[in-house]
Amino acid sequence: MVTEAELKALDANYQEAVKAAERHRSTTIARAIDQGWAQKDVITATGYSRETVRRLAKEGRRAE
Repeated sequence: MVTEAELKALDANYQEAVKAAERHRSTTIARAIDQGWAQKDVITATGYSRETVRRLAKEGRRAE
């Protein structure tokens, strides 16, 4: 049976998972660029815009 404590923890757990996924995404993009991937190839592989790739790479480098 689901407890009240489990229900109260749902949002906090969800927010933690989102932050972890965002960190993983940004650090992976930063690593790819640092390992020699051209920005245009990252854009092609992910479908993200040039500005999004730049922003994520910057965030990823700060997180490492």
